[in-house]
Amino acid sequence: MSAIHAQLSPAYKLPLTKSYQEHQLEKVFQENKNVHPTDLVILAAEVGLSPREVKTWFEHRLARWRQSQGLPANGKNVYE
Repeated sequence: MSAIHAQLSPAYKLPLTKSYQEHQLEKVFQENKNVHPTDLVILAAEVGLSPREVKTWFEHRLARWRQSQGLPANGKNVYE
């Protein structure tokens, strides 16, 4: 599994999550926005999603967070 890169995904490409899954994912995101790929696999097992779904969720969440900070969603520098 490769590293997380911020990118906004269309809603239909986002994994369907239940409230407890969303809560756990958000909790981990608040603690660490750049989760190691190995930790993503473990988190996926804990919340009952596939590693790819967790990675997609984190990429989208990171992009939303970057936008809230006034940065581009895709992770590029402001001046590019």
